[in-house]
Formats: sequence, structure tokens, C-alpha cells
Amino acid sequence: MTKAELRAQGIQALAQVTTPIIKLPMKIRRQCGRCGDFNSVLVEPGQAVPAFKCSACGYAAG
Repeated sequence: MTKAELRAQGIQALAQVTTPIIKLPMKIRRQCGRCGDFNSVLVEPGQAVPAFKCSACGYAAG
């Protein structure tokens, strides 16, 4: 088989795949500037990242 035939076969195989692409929530870990504690938040795809607020000391970074 030539390279062109192999390439065409690969493109055809990719076209037949019907697995959907699923976007998952993104986990963001941030560290507090005051107490040093780590906080995490889940952000859904397409949503804006929320403002930081420490769950331990209540510090809100602006």
C-alpha cells in the first residue's frame, strides 16, 4: 500500500467513528493569599470562573 492509500484509509476510519465528544466540568484549585489554604471549585463548560473566596478565612480576592 502506498502512503496515499493508507492516509485515505485512516481518514475513512475516522469518519466512521460516531463517539460523541463530551465536555466535562473543570476543577480549579486556588490558594488563599492570606491563610495559604487551598480551595477548589467546579466550573461547567462555557461558564465564567467565579471570583475567589476562601472557605477557611473568608478572604475575597478582587
